[in-house]
Amino acid sequence: MNLLENKTIVITGGSLGIGFAVAKKCVEDGAQVIIAARNKSDLIKAHFDLKSMSEHEHSYYVLDISDQLQVKAFAGWCVNNFKEINGLVNCAGIYGPIGKTTEVDLIKFRDAININFLGTVFMCSIFAPLLKSTTKKKIINYSGGGAASPFANYSAYSASKIAIVRFTENLSIELAEDNVDINCVAPGFVITRLHNETLAVGSEAAGNNFYENTKKQIEKGGVPPEKAANLTSFLLSSKSDGITGKFISAPWDLWEAEEFRNLLKCDKDFATLRRIDNKNFYKT
Repeated sequence: MNLLENKTIVITGGSLGIGFAVAKKCVEDGAQVIIAARNKSDLIKAHFDLKSMSEHEHSYYVLDISDQLQVKAFAGWCVNNFKEINGLVNCAGIYGPIGKTTEVDLIKFRDAININFLGTVFMCSIFAPLLKSTTKKKIINYSGGGAASPFANYSAYSASKIAIVRFTENLSIELAEDNVDINCVAPGFVITRLHNETLAVGSEAAGNNFYENTKKQIEKGGVPPEKAANLTSFLLSSKSDGITGKFISAPWDLWEAEEFRNLLKCDKDFATLRRIDNKNFYKT
């Protein structure tokens, strides 16, 4: 079933890992995709692979999302080269420095915040007004480790990822009248190039528990990136209309079940970040 037939989707971080899996799934579901990333050679290879999958004229663009001027130039390029943009997926991200916050390079800490969080902010802010759709316009942001629980020694990464979750919820309210559905996906422990950084710094900087878990997950294969890609395609499609401001786990949430989808649409506190100590969630 071509959930995304005749849709044009912009995907940052679309040349590798989860972003590339998302791009492939979007193509499989009928979309034309525009992938953006910093490394041109990775983009060229990914673009070649995507072109072999369908007859659409898929495109790529070299982009540093942490540079607001580059994002504006990219948006202008998209407007000039495509009839319309129907959806945006923000997958680009880095780990940043690994270790105790008091000991890491704070310039690299800042860079991680700029890329992971502000890059997502720039993309949403600049592209949201450009999106067009006869039903709902769609934006999908990506969370990660540390958004739902502590992630010590990866504070730049985890702080940026939880910021994305709250930003997503805020934007869902701000853009409700503009017919935009915006949600946040937690992909789970997908094996990507980022985990090589954990192995490189060792257990002392990464923390022994996470270091050993990383090795085990790599040995087992981790969570398939297709789980996140499938959820992302659903959230980009009209089947998810009305689901907005949610933080959804690709491997752990039962998002394919109708009952779960109804809760996403109807319960304002469901699949969101809330303090729960001594708090009662009343349905209104």
